[in-house]
Amino acid sequence: MDYLEFFDLKENPFRLTPDPFYFYPSGSHNEALSSFNYIVEQKEGFFMCTGEPGTGKTTLLNTFLNTDRWKDRAGIALVLTPRLSPEEFLLTVLEDLNVKVKNTNKNEIIKAFRDFLIENSMFGRRIIIIVDEAQNLPDETLEELRLLSNLETEKEKLLQIVLIGQPELRNRMLLENLKQLNQRITVRTTLNPLTIDETSDYINYRLVKAGKGNVIFEDRAKKFIHKLSKGIPRLINLICSRAMMAAYLDMSRQVKKRHVEYAIRHISDVAMPAVKRRKLLRVSLLTALLITASAIAFIMNYSLHITPVADPTHRADRQDAVVKEPPKVDAVNTDKLPAPGIDMVSPQRTLIVVADTANLMSEPSIDSGTVTQASKGNVFEIADEFKETGGRKWYKVKTSGGKEYWINEKSVKLLP
Repeated sequence: MDYLEFFDLKENPFRLTPDPFYFYPSGSHNEALSSFNYIVEQKEGFFMCTGEPGTGKTTLLNTFLNTDRWKDRAGIALVLTPRLSPEEFLLTVLEDLNVKVKNTNKNEIIKAFRDFLIENSMFGRRIIIIVDEAQNLPDETLEELRLLSNLETEKEKLLQIVLIGQPELRNRMLLENLKQLNQRITVRTTLNPLTIDETSDYINYRLVKAGKGNVIFEDRAKKFIHKLSKGIPRLINLICSRAMMAAYLDMSRQVKKRHVEYAIRHISDVAMPAVKRRKLLRVSLLTALLITASAIAFIMNYSLHITPVADPTHRADRQDAVVKEPPKVDAVNTDKLPAPGIDMVSPQRTLIVVADTANLMSEPSIDSGTVTQASKGNVFEIADEFKETGGRKWYKVKTSGGKEYWINEKSVKLLP
């Protein structure tokens, strides 16, 4: 039984791809989408949407592009690589709109573009330039966009321009050399991280979209996910996906806080919030200090209790001392003793699978691949065992064919 089948889901609900099917209309996300539609409908000039990385800007953009409302009523030029000179930017826009130009003379390009805009305006068709990651636009290209916004009739703007970017874009607009452009931006929105209630609703929303299934995130797990992710949707997806995998290996259809804890330990430091890393660093330093202090205390205590070596001149005083003969010890056949440092596992130890299905892994880790599965009632001989830092135990089992795999302790029971 694979991951999705176990949870009775049609697809992975927490993929990192910006899929408009999973667009969650939080307060700020819904406002941004409404503003997007408004500036196109009302033929406003500039619209700017900003948000921290991972807050859903690209998903918002894809949701707008996939709406039936504008598919036949608008021509859209989407610029995804904004590090372009003004001339390169213009040619990219015209190519996206399928506007043919006879030469690359800038005056000819602007004239052909204006004729194209007027023709589309006569048929009520909107023309939109959308720039993603707009914080990377050079200043001279931003100025070119301002000049393009002057293409208008006596009654309306011929062109709508949408800038989507990170908070640096908002800060750049406050610079003196971009003051005129900043004054042209009529609608601005910001995508905020999700609140704790929105995070809980977001998790449920995506599960329903993926087929609902039978997986449940307990409230403590949701609150912990929000604390770790700071409400950033991309991080929520990452943590939830790993936590569900931990629950799957645990044969649990309820995602608990301990599954989230396990998940966060297997996510790279890049994805973990800085506050989490600082906390771990403080704990590590405190542990090191405690170990050092204990070692110093032990050495000092040991030095105080060392028995001084007897002076040879006083040996006569000790002649009357009773010398006790050490007790005799029966000889032991050392050939039968295990080598030092080796944990022996009795070949007679066995276990039985108690879960409906249990994953047999290539390594004792949640990150290793599932090689095959065992059914309830299967009995295996134990070849070795391994305990993770967090306390989870794995058993290496040997099949009748002589192959060895690792199985999680939650799926089995030791036989006497």
